[in-house]
Amino acid sequence: MAKKTPAKKGAAKAPVKKKAAVKAQPKLTPERTKIRRDLEKQIAKLSKEVDKAEKEAKKALKVTERRYGGVLKQLKADRARLQVRMSQLAKQGEGAFDEIKTGVEGAYKELSEALIKAYGHFR
Repeated sequence: MAKKTPAKKGAAKAPVKKKAAVKAQPKLTPERTKIRRDLEKQIAKLSKEVDKAEKEAKKALKVTERRYGGVLKQLKADRARLQVRMSQLAKQGEGAFDEIKTGVEGAYKELSEALIKAYGHFR
């Protein structure tokens, strides 16, 4: 049988926090009470509008990600092809250099234009 170990004597107990005394709210006139309630309603309505705007922004972000995901994928593929062509240029001798250089320059120009066009969509 396992023996229970006695609780340590003299262990400090966490102090018990007392609830803060509730301050009495100053009495408002009926007119000011009505104004306060109207302001609370306006703030609640505005809060709902902020929440609605947040939902719309998230929805627009998802649509944008879907729309431009393909564009970005294509840009990355074009970049990879350009890097391959550039590595080929470095490996070629004098005879093929001019031909490959022309291809690299054309691919660079196409990628630059596609990138500028993509940035135009995000503005």
